[in-house]
Amino acid sequence: MLLWRIELARAGVFLRHRCGRYACVALAYPRPALKANIINKMATFNDLYKFFDRLDQNFLQVVVPRIIAEKATEFYKQRFTVKADVNNRPWPPAKNPPTRGSLLVRSGNLMASVRPSRVTPQRVVISAGSQQVPYAAVHNEGATLTVPVTRDMRKFAWAMKYKTGDDRWKGLALTKKRYLRINIPKRQFMGHSIVLRKLLIDSIRAAYSNFIKH
Repeated sequence: MLLWRIELARAGVFLRHRCGRYACVALAYPRPALKANIINKMATFNDLYKFFDRLDQNFLQVVVPRIIAEKATEFYKQRFTVKADVNNRPWPPAKNPPTRGSLLVRSGNLMASVRPSRVTPQRVVISAGSQQVPYAAVHNEGATLTVPVTRDMRKFAWAMKYKTGDDRWKGLALTKKRYLRINIPKRQFMGHSIVLRKLLIDSIRAAYSNFIKH
């Protein structure tokens, strides 16, 4: 399963993704300017206390995590529509375009598996993949797979040759190789994104501006 973790801290909002199966990046959301705006609107210390209590209990603990979960999930799912990675670089095209659906969207299961799996005041986790969709990380990171050539695989290749007339299936059915090396190009749909970072900051700032008006 592919996980993308977003942490919220007092000093800012941080987007993290562990190294290895995960990756690491931080998204800082500066707050000094916000503090000045808050103080200018306060009349008494009691008002100030109530405002910061509402800011912490409502905005930081509820609104901000919800914004991050919704916007990040929507952004990652859009990658399957625009056929571009998280920084809007186009995905490598398929050598053999699919006869149904589109690139990485045949059944729609992979895109549908992108979801917020945890949303708390301290952390937002966006996940992709499951036991039914075990190939999320392979497509996101790219990989070279070694696959044994089995009798069932040869039977399937013959069936596809007669069905489609494509001689490439015949080549697979008659190959003398015991193993096939399959290169899966990297078509990233989750990860560190300058585009997403700006989207989150703009969304949080807009929500904050609306928050201080009420």
